[in-house]
Amino acid sequence: MSDDAVLSRLKLSIDSHTRVLICCHDTCRFAISPSPAQVSEHLRKKHNTPAAERRQVTDLLKARIPALRDPSDAPVRQDGSSPDPNLHLVPGFTCKFCIERTGSSQVMSRHTASTHEE
Repeated sequence: MSDDAVLSRLKLSIDSHTRVLICCHDTCRFAISPSPAQVSEHLRKKHNTPAAERRQVTDLLKARIPALRDPSDAPVRQDGSSPDPNLHLVPGFTCKFCIERTGSSQVMSRHTASTHEE
């Protein structure tokens, strides 16, 4: 079975631009860590995926070259770009001093205080 077929069957997708793994289940629709152990745990806990199917995905991820990015290392999407249908659109906050973005006002407050403190 092809890599795409394995991922598609489990409602996973790889964003070709950012090289991140996305869980496309309606209850998730967010990028997940590409760590095989964390993907397996996510599929087990959130989607009750059987061990044999999880193993197919973890084997695929271990063999993948180039490796996928952690979502925290992915580039920020351009302003005005169309939304990715595989991802939930999250309202959030943009730093007034740089391009930092987050969905949490607390994270933005900490960022501003630690990075832009005079």
